[in-house]
This record gives sequence, structure tokens and C-alpha cells, in this order.
Amino acid sequence: MGRGETLITLGAVFMLSFTAINVNNSFTENSDFFNQAKFGLESIALANSIIEEASQLPFDEMSWDTTKVEKVATDFTHAGNLGPEYGETDYNSFDDFDDFNKFMILDTTQQNVYRISCTIHYIHPANPDSFISTQSFFKKLTVSVKNTISDDSLALSYVHGFWYFN
Repeated sequence: MGRGETLITLGAVFMLSFTAINVNNSFTENSDFFNQAKFGLESIALANSIIEEASQLPFDEMSWDTTKVEKVATDFTHAGNLGPEYGETDYNSFDDFDDFNKFMILDTTQQNVYRISCTIHYIHPANPDSFISTQSFFKKLTVSVKNTISDDSLALSYVHGFWYFN
């Protein structure tokens, strides 16, 4: 083999190695991207399932009083007492919307563990992003989901309003 053929062979081996490395990096980046997308979709699904559970419950335990003809916001649970009542230990025993306040759970999928935490606050409908310390006809549930594999986290919110008819 002559000097020219050796240089061409070395150049071809170099180009093949460079291409192989780039293809491998591309597969790795795509795999990371697809894993992040998968974890994001799982986080959304988990948060939505908590929101669906909570939204099916009555607005407040105090709203069950049928002896009052007209409800006022001060009839509801005080803002400092939002959360589960005595004996309500998990969401299967929750009987009203605000029982999800300070609720935390770990949920495990095939590839990840998710830490889910909930908070509930009273809000004013004109400004749903700020909380108020007095009772109102609107409560906001925020479900935060964090996975253990990456530093990504997700938060979804839901506003539950109290409606009644005379």
C-alpha cells in the first residue's frame, strides 16, 4: 500500500469514526428528549387525576347545611382550617374539596417516582393568582408534581366555585 492509499484509508477511518460518534450523540439526545417528554406527560396525567378527584367533591363541609336559605362566604371553613378533618387520612376518605390542602403522595410508575403535593387557598375571582385570608365563594387547588430523575417540576391549578340555587 502506497503513501496515498494509506492517507485515504486513514481519512476514511477518521470520517467513519466522526460519523459514528455524531450518530451516537444524536440517538442519546433524542432519547433524553423523549424521556423528558414522557415524564412531562406522566406528570400532567398525575396532576389531572388529583384535580379530577378533588373537583368531584362538594365545595365545603359547611355548605351542606340546608337549613340556611342563603349562603354567605363566612359560612365556609376558615382559611386557616382548610385541610382534612379528623379521621380523613387519604383521598379515599376526603369528603370535601379543601381536604386536599397539604395532601402529599408518592406515585411510582415503571421508570420514575413522582412526588405530588397539593395546596388550597381562597381566592377572589378578579385576581385568581393571589390568595386571600378570608372565606370566599372560590377556592384554588394547585397540584405540584416533581419527578425524582430530573429537576423538572410541574404545577397545575384548578378553581372551584360554590354555586347554589334558591
